[in-house]
Amino acid sequence: MRKLWYCLFYGLCAFTIAFSLYWMASAPPARSGPSVQRAPSASSQPSARAGAPAPGVPESAGGGYYLCDEGGRLAVYRCTDDGTPRERLALTDIYVNLLPEADAVRYKSGYYVWTRQELDTLLEDLGA
Repeated sequence: MRKLWYCLFYGLCAFTIAFSLYWMASAPPARSGPSVQRAPSASSQPSARAGAPAPGVPESAGGGYYLCDEGGRLAVYRCTDDGTPRERLALTDIYVNLLPEADAVRYKSGYYVWTRQELDTLLEDLGA
């Protein structure tokens, strides 16, 4: 009888884990705007450069870009000239929680990039 209870317990645990993973994979991410705005700093400038444009992100007329965590994924917003995020340009396939801890904290608190080239470099480095 004890073996039966163990089998039922472990079967229920396996079912719960499998169902949770399926539910997390099939649930659409929540849609919300940028929540934290931060003034640009010298540390927000990527050091590497690249020339290839990021897929799905149109050119900005000015003001730069704001990157933030939105529903667990990295979102790119176009900014006005004063640095206020205006419109979402892209919701990338980059999952913020899978990034290194320092990068995840940076994007969860909001991150400004001032040129298209810096944005392209950053997204390329992150794997977009």
